[in-house]
Amino acid sequence: MATDLRKRKITYTIILTSDSPAASHRRMHIRTGALAVVSFVLFVAVICYAVYSTITMGGYVERSAKQVEQIVQLMEENEKLAAENKTLGDRAASLEQTLEKKEAQEHELVAAHEENYIPRGFPMSGAAQILEEDAAADTEGEEAQEEDEDVLKVEAKDEWKERIFVSTEGTKVVATAPGMIKEVREAEGEVSYVIIDHGNGYITTYRNLGSPIVEEGSQVLKGVALFLVGEDNTETGYSIRKDEGYVDPLELIEIKG
Repeated sequence: MATDLRKRKITYTIILTSDSPAASHRRMHIRTGALAVVSFVLFVAVICYAVYSTITMGGYVERSAKQVEQIVQLMEENEKLAAENKTLGDRAASLEQTLEKKEAQEHELVAAHEENYIPRGFPMSGAAQILEEDAAADTEGEEAQEEDEDVLKVEAKDEWKERIFVSTEGTKVVATAPGMIKEVREAEGEVSYVIIDHGNGYITTYRNLGSPIVEEGSQVLKGVALFLVGEDNTETGYSIRKDEGYVDPLELIEIKG
């Protein structure tokens, strides 16, 4: 008897049921070949997903490693910049201290310079007597009969707070501080005078019957002679102006000895 050797096809049946009494039963017939194909497709999909995940994870790990390396590098650079910033801060502080010291020294020099240009000196090179107003009035009263009314004299200007210094022949009228000769005047029949601008608001005026021995516009130092005192010009008027007002010379003159 001949045997049929044909392969029998295996078919799987899936029955879908429901708890509802009214629901009908559904049957799905799945062949072995189709199941194998579906299984193969799912297997390939899982493999692909695994490979993709591995590649993706590898790229992420590589990027993370680079980011960590960059972070470490940035931290090192930050520390280096912090150290440089501290160094620059120390240098700035040192320069600031140096600048402050220099400014303080400059202020001291300016103050010393201004102090040196204040007319504190004595206007005569030697001893001199300061003629008081009462004494001058008495002297004028006693000698009024002997002197001619036209005789030229150095009379104190009260509005200038001027002081009259009487010295002996051979002494000199001198500048009481450094400055520039602002004006020189000598005219017949008038009292001669020399005006010195000390450049700090102080201006001094020296009035005498002699002839000035300095030129207008020249620079003079303290103690430079302005007039030579002889027999006929022993009296010298000296006044100090500060800005718009006058100062009593006796308030500034430093008398030594």
